[in-house]
Amino acid sequence: MTRHNLAAREIDVPTLRIKGPGDLLQAVPYLLGFHPQASLVIVGLHASRLVVTVRLDLVDLATPHLLGGAIEAMHRGGASELVAALYDDAVGPGVRRPVRSHEAVDSVHVEAARVGCTVLDVLRVSGGRWWSFGCAVPECCPPEGRALPSASSVAAAATYAGMVALPDRAALNAILEPRSDADREWVVAAIGRNERAGVQAVLDGLGGRHQRSVKRALFAAARGADACDATGEQLLVVDEDVARFGVALREIPIRDAVWMAAEDGRFDGRALWADLARRLPTPYDAPPLFLFGWCAWRSGNGALAGIAAERAVSSDPGYSAADLLLAALSRGLDPRRLPRLRLPRTA
Repeated sequence: MTRHNLAAREIDVPTLRIKGPGDLLQAVPYLLGFHPQASLVIVGLHASRLVVTVRLDLVDLATPHLLGGAIEAMHRGGASELVAALYDDAVGPGVRRPVRSHEAVDSVHVEAARVGCTVLDVLRVSGGRWWSFGCAVPECCPPEGRALPSASSVAAAATYAGMVALPDRAALNAILEPRSDADREWVVAAIGRNERAGVQAVLDGLGGRHQRSVKRALFAAARGADACDATGEQLLVVDEDVARFGVALREIPIRDAVWMAAEDGRFDGRALWADLARRLPTPYDAPPLFLFGWCAWRSGNGALAGIAAERAVSSDPGYSAADLLLAALSRGLDPRRLPRLRLPRTA
């Protein structure tokens, strides 16, 4: 299951004006970050504004509690109205058949009514066309369906705002795909050198200075990554710095300082966190995966946030920060409503 929330920073949220089902279906790939296949996508609204978008595999609808849990989470996140869309292009010979369309529609209505949400419509998308299960008027919704717009103002606005719709979820996963062991071999050796340097700094009474130095370097690298991201330039981080940052982020005070700086809007750094996550070995990749996931969630990309958090937990099962992010995602928390986190003041 994947989820997308509205961004915490309203100024960063592009305004996509939806004029009907066709526009909404054009927006869905940009909300998810990829084009869904064999999926049920549910868009949650409140007062005509998007709150959260959830995607489930069609085959998973045969497990009743998954759909019910997803709609409960959307309701907790502030959604009061739902629009669902069944994407069944991938359903054909040799593909495991999901529940029947009308069974899925009935389930959406039942689960929505159970938690107090109103279903505005359920749509079906297949073969480049769409149908409405809630409309039986031929003039409005012909039996042969309506063609999906080949281009629309919604897609143009989303693209202009920097939103991306990748071909499928596999392409989304590839953003954080680890590099080969051979590519990371030199980094492994450099990690040992940096860990020894940190221990020596403590023994020499220079632990605080060492921490401040690497923290300043991390902040500068995150800002540099944001600048590269904005201009389309290639981010270049040498292996020695990859190892240095990987070792530093394993220290909770440094990780928290970076996390809170991102919360405070001093930088985003996702290009840097993704680069570190792909190049660092386990479990050193867990902190940058978490930072990438948290910043993705705060900026509105719940799908990427979930992928990053799950990979962080897989790398380091005891990584509690990633568990916190997964809990926020599973409960459908709206990042706009979660106050900015702050480190406690020291005496």
